[in-house]
Amino acid sequence: MSLIPNFSGYFIRGVRDDVSELYQSSAIANFAVSLVVLFEPIFLYHVLGYSVPQVLLFFGMVYVFYIFLIPLGGKVASIYGYRHSIALAVPFQLFFWFALLESVEHPYAAILAALMLALNKSFYWPGFHSVIARYAQSGQVGREFGAAYAISNLSQIGGPLLGGIVAQYVGLPAVFFLTSVIYCFSIIPLLSAKEIFIPKHYLYKDTLDLFKTFPKKFVAYTGFGEEILGLTIWPVFIYLIVKDYKDTGLLAATASLFAVIFALLLGGLSDKHAKHKLVKIGTIGNFVFWLTRIFASNFLSVFFMDTAGKAAKETLFVPLTTLTYLRAEQTHIVPYSVFFEQSLAIGKLSACLLGALLFYLTGSFVVLFILGALYSLLYLYI
Repeated sequence: MSLIPNFSGYFIRGVRDDVSELYQSSAIANFAVSLVVLFEPIFLYHVLGYSVPQVLLFFGMVYVFYIFLIPLGGKVASIYGYRHSIALAVPFQLFFWFALLESVEHPYAAILAALMLALNKSFYWPGFHSVIARYAQSGQVGREFGAAYAISNLSQIGGPLLGGIVAQYVGLPAVFFLTSVIYCFSIIPLLSAKEIFIPKHYLYKDTLDLFKTFPKKFVAYTGFGEEILGLTIWPVFIYLIVKDYKDTGLLAATASLFAVIFALLLGGLSDKHAKHKLVKIGTIGNFVFWLTRIFASNFLSVFFMDTAGKAAKETLFVPLTTLTYLRAEQTHIVPYSVFFEQSLAIGKLSACLLGALLFYLTGSFVVLFILGALYSLLYLYI
């Protein structure tokens, strides 16, 4: 019997135990991460004194490591099981936060932090994607992923606000510590679940073949370069406008509430309607709202842009990921999961490098918002 309530039952009837344990673990992990993820780039910028290009280069370093390490994660998931791979990612996430804090006194610890985050991603994502692609019930991959994504977003509603309050009155190190404690509990559902798994031999050649077979898919996945700009530069921009940890967290938490509603609605729609059409609608919306961020200048305008931007991203992300899982199920699950993650990692690395160069030359956030808009158009190739 699981120690964690089965939240997934509220969203999907008849959900299999194979994925319900993942939903529970994901809810805990995402709540923990939501406490601090908004403040990680702000920590680099405000506490460590990084410039905007340096913030981008730090995350670029993460994706350099990730591009080379993700095949290792695919091999571990294939040999030891998807849930074991996800569980193995947990300590590396903790090491990432500790190394980031240690970089206050020892700057070179930031390199170790980047490596730890890359290892976390390498073990987590192949396992996560493979569970959904393999165990989702026939005909409702979008519904099940939409529920998983909604649960993740639901768990993140209070996280940014709580993290902002703790950061405001106790300090950012306290947020990292609290996050680490909560994150440890995410491993319980994974270890309590029984996984029926037949080990398979994973060869990176299988992933390389997919780059040749699906060149347009590769281009589409590099569109996730806009996501890394949204996760790094946009929080720094919000902080510069709001100038308050608590209000920054409040803004992000409120916007996440709308993301939950959209994820639930679109999860069902992506099973019943043309997924490519939903992706195109979401892509155009994402492109438009990246450009509207140019006009953000105060709390209300930033709040509107953040809310609208997340709503547009939901319109795009759920059907796009559903298509990815369907394609993975039809081909080879782990090789395709590695292909997906490696492709988006290349996109995010290129966005970090281009963004750092453009901001160094112009000193303007506007060019970064335009860059995010252009990257989002690549999703159309899906």
